[in-house]
Amino acid sequence: MRFMLFLCAVSLSATSPALAQVTVDLHALQALPDRPEAAPRPRAAPPNLVRVPNTTAKLTAPVAPATPAPVPPAIPQAEPDTAVVNPVAPPEPAPGAPPPPPPPVSETAATKAAPTTAGLRLTFAPGASDLSPDSTASIKELTEAAPPGDSTTFNVQAYAPGTPDDPSTARRISLSRAMAVRSALVADGIPSARIFVRALGAQHGDGPADRVDVDVEGAPGQAKQK
Repeated sequence: MRFMLFLCAVSLSATSPALAQVTVDLHALQALPDRPEAAPRPRAAPPNLVRVPNTTAKLTAPVAPATPAPVPPAIPQAEPDTAVVNPVAPPEPAPGAPPPPPPPVSETAATKAAPTTAGLRLTFAPGASDLSPDSTASIKELTEAAPPGDSTTFNVQAYAPGTPDDPSTARRISLSRAMAVRSALVADGIPSARIFVRALGAQHGDGPADRVDVDVEGAPGQAKQK
């Protein structure tokens, strides 16, 4: 600072002779106290910035998938196929055991028997399952004509008419007819292990609905199945 005042005095005396002469006492200048430097002004802290959320953004929260409503089971419009299962033959009676019960035979039954290429066909009255005396005699003739031996089997397939809304009635009647014919075969000496029963209900095909077909398999030249 003092050096700058001295330079100003020298420059004024050199360039402007008409101006009054200025005398600078350097000792006086040195005696002056130094001017304290101005302390730096504190810098104001920036205001706190507040982040404003973007209100235009869409807030999407995860949505759980809707649980589908339970679908009721469909009601079949037609009668389901009847399972065909060969029943397990009961063991042979021990020696001295009582004979099997006789078949249900009725004098008033309208059951008729007719030979077929595979064996015998019995037709029943609607809803009936009893055998007539003539039909039991035809069954006995069939067993006597069958060749002896364990390879000969008797397949009993029983049918009965029915409706799609009530298939159980047809299966029940066909089973009663099949068991009646089976009892007649056993009474004629055919072992129960060689008799296979199938109650097919309303699956009567092209033949009469109220019938039982007895097919003999194992004889030479005999048809296996119609």
